[in-house]
Parts: sequence; structure tokens; C-alpha cells
Amino acid sequence: MSAEVSIMNADGVAMAADSATTLGYGKTYNTADKLFALSKYYPVGIMIYGSASIMGIGWEIIVKNYRNELHDRSFDTLPGYAKDFLKFLSKFPYFGKYQMKDYFESVCHNLFKIILQRFIDDLRKLYGDKEEITKGQIDDVFVKSLKEIKDELNNEKDEKHIKVDENYINAQMKSINTEIKIIFENYPISKKLVQEIVGIIKLNFRKCGWIDKYSGIVICGYGERDLFPTTYSCKVSGKLGRGLIYFEEELKKIDPNDPEVPTSNFSPWAQDDVVSTFMWGIDPIFCFNIEEKIGFTLSKITEHLPEKYKTKIPKIIELFKKYTSDTINFKYALPMLDIVDSLQKEDLTSLAEAMINLTALRLHVTPDSETVGGSVDVAYISKSDGFIWIKKKTNYDPVINMDLNQNYFRGKHI
Repeated sequence: MSAEVSIMNADGVAMAADSATTLGYGKTYNTADKLFALSKYYPVGIMIYGSASIMGIGWEIIVKNYRNELHDRSFDTLPGYAKDFLKFLSKFPYFGKYQMKDYFESVCHNLFKIILQRFIDDLRKLYGDKEEITKGQIDDVFVKSLKEIKDELNNEKDEKHIKVDENYINAQMKSINTEIKIIFENYPISKKLVQEIVGIIKLNFRKCGWIDKYSGIVICGYGERDLFPTTYSCKVSGKLGRGLIYFEEELKKIDPNDPEVPTSNFSPWAQDDVVSTFMWGIDPIFCFNIEEKIGFTLSKITEHLPEKYKTKIPKIIELFKKYTSDTINFKYALPMLDIVDSLQKEDLTSLAEAMINLTALRLHVTPDSETVGGSVDVAYISKSDGFIWIKKKTNYDPVINMDLNQNYFRGKHI
């Protein structure tokens, strides 16, 4: 897990990231780099959260390779950098057939476990602890479970930018059958049902339905024609054949001259509960649970009310949610954003760093795993001054490594 934050106002954008990374066996190290300059020449930065690598290759290697390929090229707007970076990822030559095969099998493995669990749950709902169930009855339930999963995925919106390489999936029948055998063991699945499962796999990639291993990308800064900063974010899962699997794209802009656009922005990434509580005045999950509990209680009350009052309960629930939302916005979030709007560089970067330290402190004094920690890297990006490091951990002595600064603009990978 990570804790990262970006804070924008009309003057610039502050970015801050912790240094914790969790490896195998639950080992956590506080030495990871998650915040980088995306360009050596222009005001653009990038943060990475979630998985520290993609397709077996660390993000630091990828970002620095891209930075050298980008060289002194620029784009009119910040999304231009984002699209170019994603294009670079989709064609990255070191994502080879073995890495793609491992990625594909990993996603299939997790998806098949979800299908199996749904199948078992449906069996229990229908037959409980009944021991004498015929194979035909079991097969009927399995077909029903597959249909429901397929319908659920079909109802999800397409990630329009994803063009799933279906030919690649069709060529992976050996891997698919192997994973089916691992998950479903001795349960016989007909070729027809295997094809249904293949259809679900394709839908899963197209909709990004149950893809839970990903890296979050946050790109902040300016294009050549941008007067105010912009933040682009998405989640990247991996490469499949000729296509890159990425989803949940979001673009956040500010513009003091446009009443329809915010004048500042405060965005937490990854471990965001502490920062969200700080902004909203209440833990978002706790708020959701309150709303859900009140809705459940009121729906139960309707069972004892005359019919004419039953239609009023949903309206009461909606009014309560609106009141909660308005209170959060007008008492906590909007006043804070008004202050952020006028913060200078020093205060903006201090606030960003404090949010990461506050998250780490919260995890340190609670039973939760300490997945946020280590040094906090802080950068500030402005249109005039570009990308500036405010705080940056190093594992070398800059005095005896003076060539590193010179190599930065010689195209070396630093």
C-alpha cells in the first residue's frame, strides 16, 4: 500500500509520496521511490501507487526509460503526456510473451476462484446441507452461475479505450484449461461451458470487472498551452497481446476564470482514508455505514406502517443523504478548498507532506498493518519554475557523486 497526495491551486501543484513497499512474505521496506519527474525539461511529474512493478518490471526503470525517449519533446496539454506515456507502455519491448503469459494466467486464476465461490454459494442457497444432489442438478446450478456472472459483466460499462486482443486469448486455451483444472479440480466442465468461461474472461478484461492487481498512475503538471495545472490518473493492470489493460481514467482541472471548474483540488491516492477524513470531517466508510444503517432501519419500520406512509421512506432516506453531503461540503470540504486556493508554495508542500505523515502515524498507533512509512518525497510543479524537489531521499552522497547531476541532461537513466 502507499499514501500519496496531489494538491493544486492556480499557482502550481504539490505532490507527496511515502516510501513504503510491501514484498513477499509480508515484508515491508521504506526505501521505494514513487514520485518522479516525467520530463527532464518540462513541468510534469508522475506518482505510482499499488503494485511496485508491471509485468515483472519495476516502475522506476519504466519511467526513466520513457523520460529518455521523451527527451525534449513536449505536448500542448497535460493529457498529451499521459497518452504518450500509455502508448509507450503498450509498445514497451520488454513486456515479452512469458510476462504476458504469467499476467494472463494470474488474472484467470483469480477470476476462476470468483466463479467457483459464486458456484458454491449458489449451491448452498438452493440445496443447503442436502447431501443427495444429482450431477444434473449441480450442472444446472453451474450454468446458472456462469450466466449471472456474464450478465453482471455485460451490465458494466465498457472501458472504451481498451481493445482486448481476443486472438491472443483464443490462443491461450492450454493456460485456460490448466487454470480451470487447478481451481475446479475434478469437476468435469464440458467444452461448451469452457467456451462460456472464455467469453467471461474476455468480458472481464474489456470491463476490468475483477482485475484487482494494478498500479495507479498519477500525472500532474502542465502542457505547453496550459495556464493552470492538471492531474490525470488511471490504473494500469498489464499488457495482453497487442493491448494495454488500463481503466478508471480521470482528469482533474482547475480554472479560476471558469465558474464551472474548481479553483483548487485536494486528491489523496491509494491509502486515502485518513486524508479523506481530514478533508470531510468524517471517515467516508463510517459515513457510508451510517447512511446504510439508517436506510435499513427505516425500511424495516415501513413493515409496521400503513400503506400510505411507505412511499415516503425512500424520500426520507434521500433527504438524509443530501443533508449529510451538504454538511460535509459546506462545513468542511469547501472551506478547506477555499484556503488551499490561496496557499503559497511553502504551505502547499507542507500540507501535502503532513497528510502523508498523518496517515503513517495513524497506521502506527492502530492495529492495521504499517503499510505507509519511511521518508516522504515532496515535489512542487509550477508553470514558470518547472519540477522542483522540495524533499528527496537519496541513497548516495551527492558530494562524491557530482557526475549524476550532469548525467541527468546527458540522457542517463537517473
